[in-house]
Amino acid sequence: MDNKKNKPAAMKYRFENFGGIISSQSPPFLAFVDRDYMRELGLSQSPLWDTADESVGLLSAPTEVHFAITNKCSVGCPHCYMGAGEKDPGQLDTDGIKRALDILAEMNVFHIALGGGEALERGDLFEIAEYARRKGLVPNLTVSGMGITPDIAQKMKIFGQVNVSLDGIGDMYGVFRGKNMFAIADQALDLLIDAGVPAGINCVVGRRNFDGTGELFEYAQKKKLNEIEFLRFKPAGRAGGSYEKERTTYEQNISLTPMLAKLSAKYEIAAKIDCSFVPMFCYHNPPRKLLESTATYGCEAGNVLWGMRSDGSVSGCSFLKSSGLSIFELGSDKNNFEKITSWMQRAPQPCRSCEYLDICKGGCHAVAEYVTGDPDRCDPECPFVVEHNNKGTGK
Repeated sequence: MDNKKNKPAAMKYRFENFGGIISSQSPPFLAFVDRDYMRELGLSQSPLWDTADESVGLLSAPTEVHFAITNKCSVGCPHCYMGAGEKDPGQLDTDGIKRALDILAEMNVFHIALGGGEALERGDLFEIAEYARRKGLVPNLTVSGMGITPDIAQKMKIFGQVNVSLDGIGDMYGVFRGKNMFAIADQALDLLIDAGVPAGINCVVGRRNFDGTGELFEYAQKKKLNEIEFLRFKPAGRAGGSYEKERTTYEQNISLTPMLAKLSAKYEIAAKIDCSFVPMFCYHNPPRKLLESTATYGCEAGNVLWGMRSDGSVSGCSFLKSSGLSIFELGSDKNNFEKITSWMQRAPQPCRSCEYLDICKGGCHAVAEYVTGDPDRCDPECPFVVEHNNKGTGK
């Protein structure tokens, strides 16, 4: 009798020193597994296992790349972290995008998060998505909702997931954007759901829309959406000019995790946070084994994640400065992002003494760079860091 574990029919895998990474679309998952698990799947020995080091450290390539395939956007939101509006001067044409996808496929990247700008303002969006599928890459998409018709919603079945940017319900929608396009986003979600497209919400969380979170969960439940992903308001692009006014407060940061847990349980909607909110999660002392088993990690820029603009320039993540190289020059060299990926080796206090150092990795280095001028500093909004800095000041 064959006692090997059953592999999902469409499973994709990649060897790593610790074992490997496996991914499936049906059911959808991505998991880091050890060497024994890979062997039980019937996968052969890998040269990457010719080492005694089985720790999860630097990967052979990112698992996901956030690819802003255009900087063009007709909406012009004041808080846009890409500074979107006009297209990048060196924006890649269709063939250039495909060549970039070829490189990522050769590296065994799993997911491509397509966005912009407004990705729908590229006439070749679906050609790009279909090509990604053919190369074994799962394309996901984030949009504002503008331009989605019933026909376009049907075409969006090519994507693994489509998330619509929605920062609040009704008038709360325009708290950062300065305009009310709630009806457009609402209709887009209806069209996606009717077309059977897995759909969710991306919500940027800041000081002024924090109290509207409950309404967002109630809305998501009524719409029967998959998830809400909460993204921290970050000082990148045009958002840098309003960061001090819009960023979440210390009190909001420490209440975020209990609030999301309570609302997620009440409305039975999955709540996800981006990596920059992990310091706020760790503040509540969750068991390390829980974080590891759910792959909850802080800054993975330049390792698990890469950011890429429409001209092919690559950065550790979408919020950090460009590496100065393009995808056509970069390849899979692990040293391309050594400064950010080696940060733990020189972590200052209080991060150096934190039990979550290897999980959180110092929080958001884009925030640290903007606020302190140095990306090597600890995330200044982390509650642990705030309390450390205020110790003895009476604040």
